[in-house]
This record gives sequence, C-alpha cells and structure tokens, in this order.
Amino acid sequence: MRIALVAQEYPPETAHGGGSTQTYLRAHGRAQLGQAESLCSHSTDKDRHEYRDGQVQILRIPGWDRHLPIQTEPARWITYGAAVASAVAGLHAKTQLDLVVFPEWGGEGFIHLLNQAEWNHIPTIVHIHGPIVMFAHTMGWPDLNSELYRTGTTMESTCLRLADAVSSSSSCSTEWCIKHYDLQRAPIPTLHTGIDTTVFFPREIPKASRPTIIFVGNIVRNKGVELLLAAACILAEEFKGLQLRLLGRGELELIEELRSKAKASGIPDLLDITGYIARNELPAHLSAAHVFAGPSTYEGGPGNVYLEAMACGLPVIACSGSGVSELLVNGENGFLIPPGDFETLLNRLRELLSDPGKCQSMGALACQKIQAEADSRACLLDLEEFYRSVASAEALSAKRASA
Repeated sequence: MRIALVAQEYPPETAHGGGSTQTYLRAHGRAQLGQAESLCSHSTDKDRHEYRDGQVQILRIPGWDRHLPIQTEPARWITYGAAVASAVAGLHAKTQLDLVVFPEWGGEGFIHLLNQAEWNHIPTIVHIHGPIVMFAHTMGWPDLNSELYRTGTTMESTCLRLADAVSSSSSCSTEWCIKHYDLQRAPIPTLHTGIDTTVFFPREIPKASRPTIIFVGNIVRNKGVELLLAAACILAEEFKGLQLRLLGRGELELIEELRSKAKASGIPDLLDITGYIARNELPAHLSAAHVFAGPSTYEGGPGNVYLEAMACGLPVIACSGSGVSELLVNGENGFLIPPGDFETLLNRLRELLSDPGKCQSMGALACQKIQAEADSRACLLDLEEFYRSVASAEALSAKRASA
C-alpha cells in the first residue's frame, strides 16, 4: 500500500513538538513493516529537496515566499496548503497513491481536500494531534478574535469534514473538535503511535550523582518551565546538589531569562539547558534522572515525552484535565497537578525527591503501563489496519461507482 504522509514538522530540521515525533514514528514504523513510505514536509529554505532518511523517502517543499512576500500567518497557512496540494498531486502522478494522511494542524490538507473530485480522488485521512481550537481556548493563543483563529478554525473544520476518515492521538483532542466543530461523522478512533520500547526502556546505568529533575520538550512558557525553575530554586535549599535539566529547543529570550533567574538564585549550576537531544541518546538522559516534570498549561494528547519518560522508568508530573491523564494514573505512576498550581508542583517534587523508594516503585509502574498499553509494535499494527480499511473502502466504493 502506497501512502504519503504529510506534516510540515519533521525532525530534526523542522521538529517543534510532539506532532513531529508522531510523524517520525508513523513513517519509520510503517517502513519497518515493509511499506514503501513517502513523507512531504516543509523545507528550511526556498528550495525543494528530496532525499532518504533510512527507509523513508523525504520530500521537503518550500512555501510561497519566493512567489509572494508572506506577511501574515493566515496567508502562510493557505499558501503553504496550496504548495502541499501541488506536491501530493505530483507524487500521485508519479506513483499512484492509495492513501494520503494529513495532520489537522496548519490546515495542510485544506486545498488538497477542496480540490478533490471524482476523477482525481485520493482516499485521505486527517489525524488530530493538537487542534488550533484547543490551543485558543486553553492557552489563549491565537486570540479568539484574531484572523489566524478565524482562518485556522475554518481550515481545520473543513479538513475534518471533507476527509474520508479521521483519527486522533487522544480522546481529549477529539472531544475539542467534536464540541466546537459539531462534527457529524463516524466514530473517530484514538490511534497513537506508541513508544518504541526497544529504544525507550530503563537503562542499566547509574543514576545521576545529583538529585535530578528532567524536562524534555519545547522550552516555551506554556510548558510550565518558569514554574519548574521557581520550584527548583526553593528545593535546592533542601536537596543538596539539586539539578534541573531542560532538554530541547526553545525561545531564546525565555532561555536567557531562565538562566538569569537561576544565576540570581545563588546556585549557578542549578540549571542545565542542554538543547536538542537526538532520539537515540534520550533514553540514557532520562534513565539517569530521578523525576520527570512537565507542568504544561495543557496537553491535548498523551504526549510522547511523558510516555518516553514513563517507558524509561521515571515517575512523571504532568497537568491534570488534559490528554496526559489517558495513560498517567494520578498517585500510581506519577502525579497530575492543576495547571499553574505552584504549591502542588512544589509539594509533589519534594515528595518524590525525598523518597527514592517511591520514585522507584512509581517509575516501575509507569514502565509497565507503557509496555502493556503503548508499545509501538502493537500501536503501529492498529494504525496500519485503520489505514488499510480506509484505503480498501474507498477503492471498493470507486469500483462500484464505475461499474
């Protein structure tokens, strides 16, 4: 079955969050199942690039900046969608596609789906990961009265309505779309790519000599990193040698602000901001830490970084009331805290750091949960079955129509 995956976020060049990790895992997971895999992503310059990433054929395409000076984000979304539609049509003309899979983010499938007719129809799935409607209502971005919100939600809802099928990484994200877009369609399955437990597992290496809290992800304000540093500054007085490690890229202004605050605390080596860590190196960093904390404002899906930390045997602290709770059981394999609740974050970190036995037992249960319910080998087979069911249903329908 020939599938084209489309996602402007793909590591390492255009990786900005969990969506890019999900795309990587889907592409390479299917390739390992023996499927010919093509992936269309955003170029980092004004040129088109084609190359192989292992078994996956990568096509990176530029936006319309060379044709039109793009000044606004709504214009960027619409014009990039047109570039994507053109690229997908080109792939289909070259080697007939059985299925195209788009993310909901950025409305990348908008022009492609609007341009589908009986004679050029390609079965198309839209996968929900973190819809713009969810971000706007939970994090205040984009503003509900902005043109980006109006344009983005129109594109997002149109893609979900016109797609032949829709899947989602979490029931939480699904509910946001159903509620705000009044989706009238067949049930939307929750299909996460899971975690590669042959890569992410507790490594037999010594724990860090210093009590270590680790965070992995985008270093941006909505991920709760400021709250995390404030808690670490207080706990450093109680736990000698405490270190807070932030792994990932982020906003330069915020990173400098965090470093300045850490320095002002009088503990210059409290904060370690490491930058982007390659996926195959991440398990060692996680296994050496004691606690994983990601007190985000909101997380739509289960969140790859939380699952990866759990798979490596760490207790996890995350926000309550969002998609993380679909695998993190409060008080069992980690803690769920209300978004922005500094005192609860501080107390939960203190509870775990002061009790190595609890850290170990919670981490072991976290690892077991991932192995039982989120192993990518099982998750990818479910995803593949869904892809085949959509492609075959559309093929049968076309055959009947032409008979």
